[in-house]
Amino acid sequence: MFIFSFAAALFATLVVACRGEGACESPDADVLILGAGMSGIAAAKTLYDNGVTNFIILEARDEIGGRLRAVDFAGVKVEAGANWIEGIDTTGSAEYEANPIWTLAQQCGLQGKFSDYDTMLVYSDNGSGVLKPNDLRRDDIESAYEGAAKDSIAMQEAGEPDTTVRAALINNGWTPVTEADNFIDSFEFDFCFAEPPDNTSLYRTQPTPTYDIFGEEDFFVTDQRGYAYLAECLGAEFLNDDRLRLNTTVNLIEYTDDCVCATDFNEVKYCANYGIYTFSIGVLQDEEINQKFEPDLPQYKIDAFEIFSSALFLKIFVEFNETFWDNVEFIGRTSRGREDYPIFQPIGQFFDSKPNVIFATLTGETAYRVAAQDIEVTKQEIRDALVSMYGEFQAEIVNILVPDWASNSLYLGAY
Repeated sequence: MFIFSFAAALFATLVVACRGEGACESPDADVLILGAGMSGIAAAKTLYDNGVTNFIILEARDEIGGRLRAVDFAGVKVEAGANWIEGIDTTGSAEYEANPIWTLAQQCGLQGKFSDYDTMLVYSDNGSGVLKPNDLRRDDIESAYEGAAKDSIAMQEAGEPDTTVRAALINNGWTPVTEADNFIDSFEFDFCFAEPPDNTSLYRTQPTPTYDIFGEEDFFVTDQRGYAYLAECLGAEFLNDDRLRLNTTVNLIEYTDDCVCATDFNEVKYCANYGIYTFSIGVLQDEEINQKFEPDLPQYKIDAFEIFSSALFLKIFVEFNETFWDNVEFIGRTSRGREDYPIFQPIGQFFDSKPNVIFATLTGETAYRVAAQDIEVTKQEIRDALVSMYGEFQAEIVNILVPDWASNSLYLGAY
């Protein structure tokens, strides 16, 4: 039996299983788990808690965590991948359920701070300075989203076909017109979903399940053990050398209804009665990766994978030799469209060493373009964007980090 499990969020998984009796002739374990990201570790935890303890986890990297990945940069650890715990209730309201990731974070003592979006400063790209709050029309767009969420629920109950978020926003009175409108339009949606509302399902995103179920606050992780410490904490009872095989990249997956075997590049084969595949949707959609299955995956499974898309949420970290930006959590920048650098976040305030580091967040097609271009071009684009807000400055770029989520064969996308 082979089970496919890939994370839409840290613990949310979609599972497709083959039927079989689970009877390998000489298994190395009862269950083989491919991938030690949060989905793989959560699968192992579920097995362990239900008495299935004979499993092996194969992980290509030298550490667990998947797209929870901390990187040493400017003397601190920064999160190249996931950075927030989204959907937290701080009011104690009975309206919301407990977010299991937040519960785990509290149990593990994960450090960070709640994001304060109200202190965000937004600069006009034309050099006229900081916009007034009313220029952003946040009340208007939030009202449109509330209407879109109500429409989504009513349309689904009536059995009507899905539409785009953009169509629902227009129907509720929101159409971006000014550069300030374009900024808040991108910030309210792309910054969460990494894609614009123009080609995103209304039914799957409105109301946004994470916030609708768990609460409205976000927690920005700054823990110097890394966000991936949650995976270590979750697996503390069962992660050991016998169960976890790091630096093990799978090159061939053979399966029947009764058995699954994975062979790595060193020709070491691992077999089990059952298998759980936890690689990302971007990897599942890659034709070269799918050729590693024997026999070929059935077409209905390939078709199911293609229903989804993998977006790119790209954070580019830049270290300067001095700080010249505002000491706030979010710094926005208006532009004519989505092809620019709309959001910057300084991180010096979070660390005792006060590193001169700021990171830019890009999404969608812009993220893919920048991820693929020459690093010197990216440096110049970031400098130009900051100059458009602060004017000419003397500070120099010392270091830059552009994560490889789009090109790394282990991920092929962010989420």
